[in-house]
Amino acid sequence: MTQLGKAPARATMQGTPAAAAEEQGGSRSVRRALEILEFLLQQGEPATVGAIVSALQIPKSTAYELVRTLSEAGYLEPAGRGAGLFLGRKLFELGMAYRSQVDLLRDGSQIVEELRDTTGETVQLSVLENDMMLVLLKEEGSRSIRIISRVGSRVPINWAAAGRLLVSDLDDATLAALLKRTVRQSPTGRSLTDVPKLIQQIRKFRKQGYATELNETNEHAGCVAAPVIDGSGRCVAAISIVAPEHRLGKQNRDELIARVREAAAKLSGRLGAH
Repeated sequence: MTQLGKAPARATMQGTPAAAAEEQGGSRSVRRALEILEFLLQQGEPATVGAIVSALQIPKSTAYELVRTLSEAGYLEPAGRGAGLFLGRKLFELGMAYRSQVDLLRDGSQIVEELRDTTGETVQLSVLENDMMLVLLKEEGSRSIRIISRVGSRVPINWAAAGRLLVSDLDDATLAALLKRTVRQSPTGRSLTDVPKLIQQIRKFRKQGYATELNETNEHAGCVAAPVIDGSGRCVAAISIVAPEHRLGKQNRDELIARVREAAAKLSGRLGAH
């Protein structure tokens, strides 16, 4: 009876004044951390902790704690002995990620349309979202027999050539964990579901610069895909050409692979890849 009586008290701790004060303190710390980053951005040059304290009127002990936390996470870096601190590499990575997303939609739309016009086949631009492949952009093929896909559709990584490229930057342990969570057998029953073999295939696809798939997701259809790389060298998207099986014989497939790789390289260049 005593244990049952204590349970409600624990359940309502979130609503206590102490919990509210803790939450308010956490929000204040986040605001002050952002103020430090914005101050350095506006300054355009390194600043000492003393200068930060003076400019932002932050208690010295709080400033040192926030600077330590931001430095450990890579958001601040020392600019040299006695020169103070400046914005760190992590902010550069965030900026590149933001730029990639903005440019991805604008430039990706044009490149996907051009590739559709060149090949006559359905072309997709896909990204990774919540461990699934998401079709972000699509231009439907112009041929009489074509594969129809839908923007916004999500499929498991192991169903699509593009999906396997999207996870190709992950280390083996992270990739294995993701695949164990998400691998599903495809509607045709032909998709690869063995995790070690999938990892081996993913590494091969990334190394050769393209991926292929035939009859794994849809009967009598397949696709070829190439990775879109950003300025930091990460695969942030994949372009794929989807076609009926009879137009994926070796000669035509090789031509489509060359075309999709050219398109992906063009978009990668616009995202800052070297």
